[in-house]
Amino acid sequence: MNESDTEKQWLELESIWKGQQTSAEIPITALNWVRRQERRMRLVVAFEYLFAIAGVIYLLGVILAKNYPDTMYRVAFVIATLVSAIVFSTVNRRGLWAPLEESAKAYVELGLLRLRRKRREVYFSWLFLVLQIFIISLWELSRFLRGATEPLVRNPQEALIVLSGLVVALALYSFYIYRRTEKEERVLTSFQENL
Repeated sequence: MNESDTEKQWLELESIWKGQQTSAEIPITALNWVRRQERRMRLVVAFEYLFAIAGVIYLLGVILAKNYPDTMYRVAFVIATLVSAIVFSTVNRRGLWAPLEESAKAYVELGLLRLRRKRREVYFSWLFLVLQIFIISLWELSRFLRGATEPLVRNPQEALIVLSGLVVALALYSFYIYRRTEKEERVLTSFQENL
């Protein structure tokens, strides 16, 4: 097979591809629904990144200003926390920005996939909180066992209040996300049934 044969085959394939019938028009309601999801996603991404950067700058400033003997461990903990959150956020949104094809079915499937990923984000948030509590508990336990590190939590009562607030806020957020995604899933499923 020479180059001209390959060229002819590509031209034939192109003509066949261009001759294919395009799928039906995408219903405007499904298109608007997916676009609204995308706007929301962009706002959430911007908020997540700004919040993460502001939090890390604040925590690093506090850690470096106090000049603890285990400063490097604290800095590593903060940076590892940030990196793991950003990596999950990025991986969780892979493939969510545009449908695989321009068809009504693809738009509805993209909407449903976004809802599943939003729920996965809630699972990760709970897992992340539990992991952080576990690491802080290990840090405090090592302080008692070895006496080598400064306490990570200076005021346990305030830390407990903040932790309780975080748990309540995450519980309310989880409830809101599940209610909203359940409602949106019903609407998108009805779109899917009408295709």
